Amino acid sequence: MITRWPGERLQSFNRFSKMMEEMFGTEEFRGTWTPMVDVKETPKVLTFIAELPGMHEKDVEVELIGDTLTIRGSREFTKEEDKDEYVRIERNYGTFQRSFTLDIPVKQDEILASFKNGLLTVTVPKSEDRPGRKIQVKGT
Repeated sequence: MITRWPGERLQSFNRFSKMMEEMFGTEEFRGTWTPMVDVKETPKVLTFIAELPGMHEKDVEVELIGDTLTIRGSREFTKEEDKDEYVRIERNYGTFQRSFTLDIPVKQDEILASFKNGLLTVTVPKSEDRPGRKIQVKGT
């Protein structure tokens, strides 16, 4: 169902949108979004499942630097469609980035990422090695 706004409200909304675009620029005003991500933990694996409808694997990047796992990407408005014909746009477009701090040692070389039906699944195997050392307590 398409919701049509009465003309006066639509004109006010259009003026507000243009003012925001002039102040912040189009990309800054509508250019970022945050996908939903579920995180599952088992004794051997951390699994991150990101909801990215309408996207493809080429639009997404997964990176581990230090103990931070980052998922980033971009979903653009299709060029074939004319934005001016839309009465309302509620889907998110532009860039996104989600970062997660891994507070446990992981097997960096065994991390896998797969994409199917709009879901990105990142599987992070936990490391059996728990580096550490005994610290001697000294008196003063």
